[in-house]
Amino acid sequence: MGLLLALAVWPPAAWPEALKAYSYVVELARLGANATPLIGELNKAIYLEEAGAPNASAVVNNVIAQAEAELPAASLSHWASIAVDAAVAVIALAALALLYAKRRELLGRLWLWARGRDRVRRGGPGKPRTLLFDPETAAVIAALVVAVAAFALAQALAAQRVEAFSAIGLLGPGGKIGGYPASVPVGQPVKLYIYVYNHEGAPAWFVVALYLTENASAQPPLGGRPFAVYQRVLANNESWVAPVEFSLNSTGSYRLVGELWMYSPVNQSLVYTGNYVQLWINATGHG
Repeated sequence: MGLLLALAVWPPAAWPEALKAYSYVVELARLGANATPLIGELNKAIYLEEAGAPNASAVVNNVIAQAEAELPAASLSHWASIAVDAAVAVIALAALALLYAKRRELLGRLWLWARGRDRVRRGGPGKPRTLLFDPETAAVIAALVVAVAAFALAQALAAQRVEAFSAIGLLGPGGKIGGYPASVPVGQPVKLYIYVYNHEGAPAWFVVALYLTENASAQPPLGGRPFAVYQRVLANNESWVAPVEFSLNSTGSYRLVGELWMYSPVNQSLVYTGNYVQLWINATGHG
């Protein structure tokens, strides 16, 4: 089951229960839980709803119930993981501090182990010839330890951040880049594929609106009624390819435009991502 080719209703009718399930799925994924099974069930519910099946509500309500049951444990596990990471950092810093506090004893033992059989020679002023016990050196070492610890923490936090983006593409008749029809006879079916990719850092409910227009200058979002609407919830780093088929009923130069929209998991509103794809097609006389 893929992106759903539905009737060209725009914007899609709001479905509060499905949007609630969607927000739960996003929260679970952000807490580190495996939301893939619930994403599959939510897509099933969307498909059934668009098809007019009577059991669509039952499926989405089941998603809500499962998500609500999993959220407490997922939240506990998430915060426990953060606590463990913090504890490891504290232990590491404490170990460094202990090593520094015991540096005289440790270095003495190391020196005795390495040079214990050497003879001691008389003479000399008896002044220390090392910077290991100098207060200024100690302050520099402590500052370096703090700087290294702060850098390591910053790197760990940066690794958890994701540069959020999404993408839409158009593939040729073979499901690959290239081979796009530049000219087709009127009435002949045109077969292409829509490609959608999610890198938002969490599951995303995408909606693709497809338009055919003779307007060469209008910029998306075009507004008006699309000839087809596709929907699917994608996990983070998941992509999807869906077939598209249409025909042109009169001669002229047409522009196929696919706009990528997304439901915001925060306020559950449908927002334009700013991403679109287009293809120029010339419709000629009957072949």
